[in-house]
Amino acid sequence: MTGYIKAVLFDLDDTLYDERTFVISGFRAVVAYVADRFPVDEQGIFLTMMEVLSTEGRGKVFDKALDRYGLYSPALVEELVGVYRSHQPQITLYPDVIPVLATLKEYGVKLGIVTDGLHSVQKRKIEALGLEGLVDVIVYTDELGPNHWKPDPTGFLHALERLAVQPTEAAYVGNDPSKDFAGPKAIGMLPVHLKRNDNLIEETDCEAEVHITELAELLQLFNLIHH
Repeated sequence: MTGYIKAVLFDLDDTLYDERTFVISGFRAVVAYVADRFPVDEQGIFLTMMEVLSTEGRGKVFDKALDRYGLYSPALVEELVGVYRSHQPQITLYPDVIPVLATLKEYGVKLGIVTDGLHSVQKRKIEALGLEGLVDVIVYTDELGPNHWKPDPTGFLHALERLAVQPTEAAYVGNDPSKDFAGPKAIGMLPVHLKRNDNLIEETDCEAEVHITELAELLQLFNLIHH
């Protein structure tokens, strides 16, 4: 793999930061909102949410936690979803992100992010992480329409057009085989699967051509450092 790579696009959640920290941050905001309105044990309801998350997933966390405390109502659940989505996230980048982005930039590689999810939520994450000043382009697929979330390649093409780079000159780094790699591969990009130790997503039919466990491996992959 030589220096033909002119741009690297990144996924956001669980690639540049640990998404679980966003979930915990959101739960804490929700718990504070509930405790403001009802006489509940904040730590107790938080631990209940974490328990439901680990046993049943994210879908019904608020329903189950409120029900356990005798507070359930569809209206309150809707309020809590709003609080969760609009809270200011307490999140930080993985420690390897800034050094790797800085080195790629130093070598003239253009950088971008392509992320799914509600635009307002993803934008708050980007702002909280300070990523706007670290990359050249950010594409929120939600702005392109519901049919253009990954694995649809539109978001990748949009980013590359803004960077004036051809797909065959670019790589995409993501963590989720179910949606991250089919789109880039279809348009001729190099799909790179970043499988961090804390990433529990199962590898099923992974279309990535390269697998790494640390972001710094990108620098070796593109021959930007020598040992």
